[in-house]
Amino acid sequence: MNRYGAGFTLMELMIVVAIIGILGAFAYPLYSDSVKRGYRAQLVLLLSEQSQSLERFYSKKGLYSGAENVSPGNQHYLMTSELADHTYLLTATRRADSPMAGDACGDYTLNHVGLAANTNAAPDLTRQQCWGR
Repeated sequence: MNRYGAGFTLMELMIVVAIIGILGAFAYPLYSDSVKRGYRAQLVLLLSEQSQSLERFYSKKGLYSGAENVSPGNQHYLMTSELADHTYLLTATRRADSPMAGDACGDYTLNHVGLAANTNAAPDLTRQQCWGR
């Protein structure tokens, strides 16, 4: 006894592939943006931790210069610090080999008075969108 129609037709498979493609076209950019927001949140936390560490050093020594253990950053951002006696500037630059290399928020800076800024950021972004605060 032959059973016709026991499998899928080519048309049915093509429809399923098209639906998966359409869903993937919407899902991947949303997923990618979500991952980038997570990387940004990690960086903001790292900058805040470094700022607090420098403030603790300042409260003990009376100056920022000479502070050690400043983080070199993470796998997505290279962090540098400019330490003077009574000021500091933390800069986080996007790594070229990271998924964040083309991020619209650009590079991050944080100074001794808590001024948070983004350099090379897209002009339509606000500080809150990039810093989450």
